[in-house]
Amino acid sequence: MKRLVVLVIFTLLAVMATQAGACVGKVLYIGVTNSPNDQLLAEMISVLVTERTGTSVKILTFKTGAEIYNAVKHGQVGLIIENTDHGLELVKRPREANAKTAFEIVKREHRKTFNLVWLEPLGTLTGNGSSQLVAPVISLEILGNLPALPKLINKLSGIVNDNSYSRMVKMIKAEDKPNKLAREFLKAKKLI
Repeated sequence: MKRLVVLVIFTLLAVMATQAGACVGKVLYIGVTNSPNDQLLAEMISVLVTERTGTSVKILTFKTGAEIYNAVKHGQVGLIIENTDHGLELVKRPREANAKTAFEIVKREHRKTFNLVWLEPLGTLTGNGSSQLVAPVISLEILGNLPALPKLINKLSGIVNDNSYSRMVKMIKAEDKPNKLAREFLKAKKLI
């Protein structure tokens, strides 16, 4: 009987240790353009993922969206920050007036065309006479390697519409310290 109890305890400890280290040692590459908005969102995701899972995150900056998608295609990037207008353009669909309809279209079409999964929108960006949703988009390969990642990243859903977020984007333009701002913001929201 004692042996059975010891065996059960040992097995439980081994399972818990395996689950705790499931993300440790893995690297998530995020591809973004050099815009302050993309940089801040990537830093927020980076800090959140690193702090909560132990997964290393590296942010790669590209000049164009085409370069980002090329990096995704070659497995160099596993997560990107995308907006619905650009997403529709990539799948050769017309711009949608309704942001939620646009989101559903890009979500479906990117899965079929690029093997990419759109996560919950981070919020709505307005400009150029339209409003578009911005969201993290993750490769199926990364989903297979880090299946709990979407649930964690979705904690940032709606973050772009927070008043303090727009102030931080302006601060990045002036100071260029997105990591520090992201960390402070996530601490204030009790996400880390």
